Amino acid sequence: MAGYNRTRYVEHLLEKTEGLPPSFTVHLHPEYWVLNNGSKFLYHNQIASLLDDIRGHRIPIDFLELFDSARVPFYDGCMVVELLDYRPQRSKEPALKIPEKTRVVLHPNSETLWADICSLNQKHGGKWTDKDALEIEAKLLLATSQPLCLDPDPHLTRIVNHVLRMSTPTMPMSLKRKASALEPEEDGPEKVRRDKILSFMAPRERSHAAK
Repeated sequence: MAGYNRTRYVEHLLEKTEGLPPSFTVHLHPEYWVLNNGSKFLYHNQIASLLDDIRGHRIPIDFLELFDSARVPFYDGCMVVELLDYRPQRSKEPALKIPEKTRVVLHPNSETLWADICSLNQKHGGKWTDKDALEIEAKLLLATSQPLCLDPDPHLTRIVNHVLRMSTPTMPMSLKRKASALEPEEDGPEKVRRDKILSFMAPRERSHAAK
């Protein structure tokens, strides 16, 4: 039954990674937000879909290639995101000098699983057959899925569903206040979107490394 308690799993993972660097950091300011030490983004920009994924506790499928190329840390197949919220509780108040800090766990799903398989296939020269891909998928599912309940007792099924419903983490408080402002703009060219996202890869660190 413990395997179905997502809140307990999240608490354990956050405790285990408390002294480790997050996968990435989001700075939340009153009028804009920043990814790591990169560029500023408005809350209604289409790249703000990343905030939707954080609110949904899911790994952003559109960013996986960038995460892989930047070698951001994953923990037990999940991402740990640090939120630094500088926004005041009331709109007329000044921005906070010391932000509220919270950490959120993003979980994989079927889309990210398939994207991982495609990425692994590319790294191996794209030589995998459909059978190879299915075998890899089966191994990944076996390693990451919750334990199967083989007991046909309907009462146990109701208990498990209740535990999942009650233990699923809620939306991060730091993102609730801006949820109504996250209206995506019209879709632009894919290249422009990816070029903007690239700025999140800590450009200051790269510039220091180049010196």
